[in-house]
Amino acid sequence: MPRGAVRTAGRPRGALAATGAFHRVVPLSAGGVVLQATETVAAYTDEAVRGVFEALHPVLPPGVPQFDPAHPELRYFPADASRFRG
Repeated sequence: MPRGAVRTAGRPRGALAATGAFHRVVPLSAGGVVLQATETVAAYTDEAVRGVFEALHPVLPPGVPQFDPAHPELRYFPADASRFRG
């Protein structure tokens, strides 16, 4: 399991849901969680992307994500999670 998933799973389910960044928070029996940001793909707007980043930045790896021309459909928030202060 990725390091971030382990640390995120340690947060109470209600704490993740209370951020307002997720449409659905489903705990897994092994201790992880499945996080669904929006009800539909069409609703996954820039605002939703930012909300997920803000909720998860403490467990994201440091560095600014880079656009990958091989996957132009991928959405990301261009900020360094280790320096983000909201």
